[in-house]
Order: sequence, then structure tokens, then C-alpha cells
Amino acid sequence: MSLMNLLLRGGMLMYVLVVVSIAVLAIVLEKYRQVSRVRKANEKLRYYLSQQDRLDNIRAVLRIHGLSSPLGMMLDKLYNAQTGDLRLMENSMESTANMELHKLEKGMGWLATLSAIAPLIGFLGTVAGMVSVFMNIQGQGQNSVDINNLAGGIWQALLTTVGGLVVGIPAIIFHNDLVQHMENIAKEMQAQAIEHEIRYQKALEQEKH
Repeated sequence: MSLMNLLLRGGMLMYVLVVVSIAVLAIVLEKYRQVSRVRKANEKLRYYLSQQDRLDNIRAVLRIHGLSSPLGMMLDKLYNAQTGDLRLMENSMESTANMELHKLEKGMGWLATLSAIAPLIGFLGTVAGMVSVFMNIQGQGQNSVDINNLAGGIWQALLTTVGGLVVGIPAIIFHNDLVQHMENIAKEMQAQAIEHEIRYQKALEQEKH
């Protein structure tokens, strides 16, 4: 039996699951693309910054390569700060980092929602199908129940449960994997913030001497 026949036999909610699966796929591909782009931009910036010691050179690198990188946007609040108060600079860096990570997390709420409702849609289709089967049994009468029709109605009702799980399980796996990637990016940025605060203070001391 072809996939199209299974969709047709599964009823209207199978089409809903197809739409959900397309939405899940679109979100997953977009988020992996964004995560990959952010990682590459951050690594590129880290490479260029590691070759510089003077503040002017670091600021120049940030102007050229920092605008496309969440790490660069965060470090800009340190190296181009309008204040000498380290606490204010740290707060500004933290706020910028949170804002950049929030941009990266856009769409994750939808992915979590879709991964949760896909199995529920499947269960709803199965329950509705089973209700229809038993209504038909009642209408046929006790002596005229066809076992083959009964079995066919039940497996058709179970199709939506299978469809919901097929959509929901990969969606949950991808969601958790993306969350892990984003947490790793956040930890790396936190580590870089601490490292560059130390570098900034050392560079200031060297320029004073």
C-alpha cells in the first residue's frame, strides 16, 4: 500500500500531520543553518582577535568582523564602552549576549509546541476513528458485525497515532539537539567574555605604561 493511500485512509487529521511535519522540517533546517552560521562567525572572530594585543587593533577587528557575530556584538560593549566602570560594562555585555541568543532561539518555541501536539493529534485521530467504528458496530446490530470491516476500521484509526509519533519523535530529538547546541554557544560566549575582560584590563595597563 502506497504512502498516499495511507494518508487518504488516515483521514483529515493525517493531512494536518503532514502540514505539521512540513513546518517542523522548515524550522529545523533554518535553526541548524543559523547555529552553523553563528558558530563559524564566532570562530572566525576568535581567530582574528587571538592575533591582536593592542586595543586599537582589537577594535578594528570588531568593526570589520564583529557585526555578523553574536560574540562580536557582545565584545563591542567591552572594547568600545563609553564608561570605565567594569560592572556596567559587564552588565552591558550580558544584556547584549542575551539579546543575541534570544534571536537565535526564535522559532524554538514553535518547534517545542509542534513536537508536543503531533502525537496528540495522532491520538485524537485514533479516538475519533474508534468512535466511528463502534458507532458503525452499533448501527449494524450484534448478529451482522463483519470482523473484517471491524479490523479494517481499527487499523485505519490507528494510522493517525503512527503518523503523530513519526512526526513527534524526530521533532523532539531535533529540538533537544538544537537546545544543546545553543547552550554550548552560550557557554562559549560566557568563557570568551571572561577571557576578554582579563585581556582588556591587561591591555589598558600596558598602554598606561
